[in-house]
Amino acid sequence: MRSEIPQIQVITAIGEADLEDYVAQLLFSQGWSIIFRAFDWISLTDFMGSRSTELRTVVVYTTDISGFTSDSLLKFGSPTVSFISLDETPKSAHEIMQKIRTQLRLPMIQSTVSISQVSKNSPEIQEKQKSLILVTGSSGAPGKTKFALAIADYLSSMRKVTLVDIDFRSTPLQSYEPANNFSIVSLSPLEKPTQMPDLDKKELLIVDAGVLPPIREVVDDRRWVALLLNHILETSTHLVYVCQSTKQSLMQLDQFKKEITSLTKKIPVTYICISVGQSGELRKAQAAFTKLTVGEQSFILGQGKLGLQSDGFLDNFLASGKKKEIGTIASSLL
Repeated sequence: MRSEIPQIQVITAIGEADLEDYVAQLLFSQGWSIIFRAFDWISLTDFMGSRSTELRTVVVYTTDISGFTSDSLLKFGSPTVSFISLDETPKSAHEIMQKIRTQLRLPMIQSTVSISQVSKNSPEIQEKQKSLILVTGSSGAPGKTKFALAIADYLSSMRKVTLVDIDFRSTPLQSYEPANNFSIVSLSPLEKPTQMPDLDKKELLIVDAGVLPPIREVVDDRRWVALLLNHILETSTHLVYVCQSTKQSLMQLDQFKKEITSLTKKIPVTYICISVGQSGELRKAQAAFTKLTVGEQSFILGQGKLGLQSDGFLDNFLASGKKKEIGTIASSLL
């Protein structure tokens, strides 16, 4: 994925080793250039002292790093150098990237406003409260459920994950798909649920919704299915739309993009295209997908990346060594 601001070079100075590694991998996955990873504040100041102040630099830091002093923020802060603190920022990819991007939209010197408030005893970064990733897509089985399973399996190594199946047109996922690393809950249409089950507040929910009805109908409808979908749309922290590189699937994507603007709440949307077909037509379809999603977060995956033609999906996926692409996408959804 291309960097939003490729000319900026990043330095990390984070006290907690696991968090530093998480942030570094997140920035790498987003295409950012990390030029130095400081283990303590002294090594950071030594590096900054030898670096030209004319180079545009972002220092992502936490005040629990060994040897931290606020004087350095004033000493090295300049129109080309920004210090961005992750203190009190929820430990999630979405919140971290949002904090960094928001700060970079402000004037480059960020530290002078808040230096008086900085403390070595700042609260530890708390894990983000309940997140809900809604997975939907075009009709024709493009790979919505397989994708939901793949990201649930990947993210279960970081968070407690529950995959909620509300695709009432299909066999309940809970009845046939084993999952060792996360929970699967299939809601029953017989119970006519109008909201999500009451789960742990820190739990990550991934909702496999199948094909959504037209958004404008969901907003106005007051039957139980529409009430459930309204609740999910209102509480979603990210929406994923999965399609295939076929003409019909891309036409449905185009229609969805026109309808999604009718939502009263702006939900971050990621678009996934599963590549199928012959090379000539495939290139045209991929170009059409790229054009439809220009300026938005999107990924193109080969069909084999999701194990769509295999039985025992999760076992094959875990053994395939193809988790890198899924990991990059999954991390960007948090």
